[in-house]
Amino acid sequence: MKFGVKKIVALAAASVLTVSCLTSCGEANRQSFEEDGQTYYSYWLNMYTQDSRGYAEGEDANFAKVIKNKFNVVLNYDRIPRGDWETKTNLSYAVGNEADITTGGKEPQYKKWATEGYLDPIPEEAYTGDDCILKDWKALWSEEDFQKVLSLAKSSDGQLYYLPTLRQEKAQMCWVYRKDVFDKLGIKEFPKTIDELYDVCVKIKAAYPDKVIISCNGMGTTSPGSAITGFCQAYWIPELIMQQHSFVDPVTGEYEPYALTSDRAREMYKTIKKFNDAGLIDKQLFSIDKDGFSSRLANDNCFIAYDYVYNIEDFTKKTKGTNADKDCEWAWSANMVTAYPEKGTIYKRDPLYSNWGPAFSDGIDEDMDRYNAILTMFNWFATEEGQLYNTYGVKADDPEEIKDGVAEDNYSYYMDEDGNPHFNPGWYDESNPKTDKKEDKLLTLEYGSMGSQFKKQQYMFDSIRGKKVEALFDAFSAQPNYYYFDQIPMRYDEDEEQEFTDLEVALNAKRDEYIQRFFSGDVDANNDANWNQYISDMNKVGLQDFINIQTTVYERTKAAVEQEEAALKAAEAAE
Repeated sequence: MKFGVKKIVALAAASVLTVSCLTSCGEANRQSFEEDGQTYYSYWLNMYTQDSRGYAEGEDANFAKVIKNKFNVVLNYDRIPRGDWETKTNLSYAVGNEADITTGGKEPQYKKWATEGYLDPIPEEAYTGDDCILKDWKALWSEEDFQKVLSLAKSSDGQLYYLPTLRQEKAQMCWVYRKDVFDKLGIKEFPKTIDELYDVCVKIKAAYPDKVIISCNGMGTTSPGSAITGFCQAYWIPELIMQQHSFVDPVTGEYEPYALTSDRAREMYKTIKKFNDAGLIDKQLFSIDKDGFSSRLANDNCFIAYDYVYNIEDFTKKTKGTNADKDCEWAWSANMVTAYPEKGTIYKRDPLYSNWGPAFSDGIDEDMDRYNAILTMFNWFATEEGQLYNTYGVKADDPEEIKDGVAEDNYSYYMDEDGNPHFNPGWYDESNPKTDKKEDKLLTLEYGSMGSQFKKQQYMFDSIRGKKVEALFDAFSAQPNYYYFDQIPMRYDEDEEQEFTDLEVALNAKRDEYIQRFFSGDVDANNDANWNQYISDMNKVGLQDFINIQTTVYERTKAAVEQEEAALKAAEAAE
């Protein structure tokens, strides 16, 4: 085992703790065994669980048979409730009882573990070239997009320590509004500029003086940023600025290391105060929850929100309530609002990937045959066959699976005459609201773990939301001068990561305090003294140090990524 300084400290600190729940993991269980002339590889897999219904376990489970027959892989599990997952996984690494594979982590956690020496990198040859082990996983993206994924997901040493999953949504969020009310008031389309939005809201307020015009969608209690998302983008600030802090302007190419103390942030706060003073924006911007928002829908007490495009049918349903004949239609708009029409308009382009894929513990590369076996299994999850199995399970007329001993009454889906999969009656179907997750059969419960789902099978994805999000993305893409923020590769070394974390905690607390004060009217962004006090207070808790770290890491990472991309292109051209 490779131990860094922090790993030794963590081990010493954790040595006094009892970890009986983890004693089955660790290097002693990293093994291979012979059976009927075949070599099989055994692994411990750490995964969190979201519900209490349980999973099929043991060698007789369908999933266990499939992966043993296909890949000579046998998985044993350390299933941890989601709320305990991070703490227990950290502890397992600290005491040397970690699983071979962990799934469910997020990228910052994976990169932290990589820096501390807990993970082995994915071998570069596993994802380089046309016939690499991970070729189907790699093919989930275009070659250009895959290079971007690598640049973002790699750690500070230029190594990839986990397998990202495909983000199938290209765009999900937009302004949504009561089209029936707009039609009634003669408002022909959703506004395109901040000034137009203000005028439209004033017109609606005149007709409905006691109503909330722009409502928060009920997520303000979990993230203040979700309450002001549409306004952020109007002022060319990323939607996820509360977590990202920094961005590169897609038109000018300028790097902004801390957006919410910038001049454009000040203009955004001024505008929201203007809307607030006119009674056009939600007074419960940061306090209303999902139930409160649903109550507003039922009482015709909101007309505009920033939300997911696929929620409008649910909004219409909740607004109609028990009156199916009620005149009500929520619609989504292809117009994003901008404060800078001469420059263009910003919309949210979803990331190229999600960070829930598997990571592999330090030492797994000591037996490359064993490592390659599990990589081959995960690569299968990215194939069409793997996607279909992970999403739908076992088809009734599949003779190969019948040989594996699947009971006749346990087939989960069938193919219609057009070749599309559908769950059999009695199975939970995410795309079918008439099925019940608590009552119907679940693939995890009946078959065992489905492993990492790098991509949801396309027919299922389209049935859930795919067609709606694709329509939104196409609408945004068709608009002239519409831009989005690209993700920025940021690779911190261990010291920078710790300093970043410490500064972020202090800055977030002070930032959120002032956001509340800006919206309550306690401080006024129009007042120079108030704004300067905000900047001064942010500087006192480390703003300038944070800016210095962000700028240093950005410039260094940018140079490293350019070198890596050139090297990969040269290597692939040489094959």
